[in-house]
Amino acid sequence: MDIVHHALIGGVGFVVLAAQQQELAGLGFLAGSVFPDFDVAFMAGGKRFYLRHHQGPTHSLPGALFYAALLAALPALELGWDWALYAGLLAGLCIHVLLDLSNTFGIQILWPLTTRRFCFDAVFFIDTVAWGLTLGFFVLARSNIVPPGTAAIGYAALFVVYVAAKFILQRRTKRQLGVDFAIPTAFNPFGFLVFSKRNGKLKTAAYNAFTGKLSEEDELPEAAPDVSQLARKSIVFRDMQAILRGLQITRAESSPEGTKVIAQDLAIRNFGGKFGRTELRFDSDGKLVHEMAHI
Repeated sequence: MDIVHHALIGGVGFVVLAAQQQELAGLGFLAGSVFPDFDVAFMAGGKRFYLRHHQGPTHSLPGALFYAALLAALPALELGWDWALYAGLLAGLCIHVLLDLSNTFGIQILWPLTTRRFCFDAVFFIDTVAWGLTLGFFVLARSNIVPPGTAAIGYAALFVVYVAAKFILQRRTKRQLGVDFAIPTAFNPFGFLVFSKRNGKLKTAAYNAFTGKLSEEDELPEAAPDVSQLARKSIVFRDMQAILRGLQITRAESSPEGTKVIAQDLAIRNFGGKFGRTELRFDSDGKLVHEMAHI
């Protein structure tokens, strides 16, 4: 989920807890819901550091126990320790992590036990149905049609059912089409962007699981070994390969001045595939002179 949606989900918890006279716990839930995305601060360590640690240590369930204690300790210096605040923080952190686990970009959910990234590919990080459910809660809460607690239970149940249904649909799509990846789209709950690498060919398409139709089919040759070896000279390219499961070289242009290499994440192509697009330029001697990646 994007940070705005995480904040609104944190707002759901705050509204419900505040209605139970648990404002401090509600504030903790809200803070915990957005805290993991402050890993944007890793950019201060440079692009390489950010690429390697984005959605890493801050998106860890074991780490959540420590982060909740650290955040709860700050007001405790003045107000004393409050277990309700700690519980709210921990709940917000864990829900944030589990929601991001359902998305398409892997998180290090078991850090520091392992740095391996996990994801379910169930929903894209911007999803119109998920947004509709969250906004629907606030409409119900403000209209006083049902109590906030009842609205929250219904909201949470529908959210879980939706994510579970998307997970099942995504797995069935991969099995039926025999593809390596089936990434959900942002706007169509039945839409998937599929990608497979077979016999030296990179194949992509859009698939509608409701109609069973493929569209926008495309096929590219896999990069020549010498081009792949050239690209591996770039540290940024290697880092992007490590975090993007579908990063592939899609274009290589040679001239007397040198070689330009373009790589894209063919697994995640929502919004034109700009995310993960990596551009490298080498001089005529094969020396890297420029490297850039969209993150």
